[in-house]
Amino acid sequence: MVNAIRAREALPQDLHVERVSPLVEELLRLPDVVAGIFARAETGDRTLEDLLSGDHLVERISCD
Repeated sequence: MVNAIRAREALPQDLHVERVSPLVEELLRLPDVVAGIFARAETGDRTLEDLLSGDHLVERISCD
């Protein structure tokens, strides 16, 4: 996946990417949780998005 992203020039060639187990680095799960919340919001379930967005700044970007 990293090579495919680099081939699209969406990831710099000199950026080091290291694969780490979520059992070792628990924060690796956080991006998946946030992405899941916004994926549910896209299908109309805004319950979790509202909780996440509360008093926090949430900026959505498009990765076309």
